[in-house]
Amino acid sequence: MKSSAELVEISKERSQGGWQSSQTLGMPELGYTGLSENWMLKTLGHRHWRLIANASGQQHASFKDRRGNDVYAAFCALSVDCPGLFLADLDDSLETVSKLYRVSRARLASLHVLKLKGEPIASVCLVSTFVSRMVAGENASVARVDFAGLPALPALPADLDFPYHAARLARSGADGHLGLRMFQAEGRDPDLVYSTCPSLDFNRAGLMYFPSFVAAAERAASDRFGKRAHHFALRRRDVLFFGNLELNESLAVRIADWIETEQAVKASLLLTGKNERRVCEVFCEYGKMN
Repeated sequence: MKSSAELVEISKERSQGGWQSSQTLGMPELGYTGLSENWMLKTLGHRHWRLIANASGQQHASFKDRRGNDVYAAFCALSVDCPGLFLADLDDSLETVSKLYRVSRARLASLHVLKLKGEPIASVCLVSTFVSRMVAGENASVARVDFAGLPALPALPADLDFPYHAARLARSGADGHLGLRMFQAEGRDPDLVYSTCPSLDFNRAGLMYFPSFVAAAERAASDRFGKRAHHFALRRRDVLFFGNLELNESLAVRIADWIETEQAVKASLLLTGKNERRVCEVFCEYGKMN
């Protein structure tokens, strides 16, 4: 049990946008190739939300806009740099250090560094903006809203460029990101049609949860790998989010580009909803596990 002094320091650190934790890994946190990316994203997404709440002095995160509507921190981009996820195993102790930053008036970013035995195995940057439904019950009406009331947060470090780069890619187009094409996926038949499930893919706010988009892209990539899938582990993934889905709306996944060598694979994927509405772009790098 932590002493009162330790709890005070933890509270102080979290109120300034920081969070540090340690846990023993078990089956829920692990996958076939090491630390589960899906578990990691869900866990860090929750931590991002809690960091915002802590910075706002809220014990239970609940935000409203000027009209009294619920406001959510929706992710508009993420970057996973994970050279060592495959190193994680049962009963390992995972340390996670997180920090929340302000990118602009509308955007916040959190940086999470994951370590095993003191050595980093992954870093994850999550970028969010505040959104609300313009029409009750319609996810397609989700739009950015101004949200005031957050205290001062640390400015983005000079060496953390992804939040700015992601914004530029979203504005001007991401074709060519990581040397991968994207535009050529438009109009083609899907490589995978993912039937979403409310109880598995949507969060309590009624929005498709961001790790579900990543999981759908990973299913399409795994299908392309075929029987070789378990020989490759994720090394990097960049994702841009443009919208959300309605409950039970299907998600079409198209592999836009696929570059393969003996030891590595790079891929870009376009995810669309009804009427070819672009909702997500995913860029991946995989390395062969020898």
